Amino acid sequence: MKRISNFTIFIVTIILLAVIVVTKTSFVLNEHHEEKALYAMHSKVEYYAKRCYLEGKCSGSITLQTLYDLGYLKEVINPINKEVINSNLVIDYIDDKVVIDW
Repeated sequence: MKRISNFTIFIVTIILLAVIVVTKTSFVLNEHHEEKALYAMHSKVEYYAKRCYLEGKCSGSITLQTLYDLGYLKEVINPINKEVINSNLVIDYIDDKVVIDW
């Protein structure tokens, strides 16, 4: 019966640790990237909605379709699942803040 050398056990252990670290890092970086992408999308919609209200073209509750119709935005797509955001999304401007019912 052939014995496994200490060197082989050491190399296998190092490789397993490297795989675990790389896998965990990949998941964390992907999650961070998705959060930043969603934040960018939300910020873009909020910016153009606020601009519409401040320019006086929007008042009360509006929808995302209103921003499309007024030319502030083109079709907004979720960066994670690549689906188009519902154009009936309600947007309000309350106390100088844009409130969106995501």
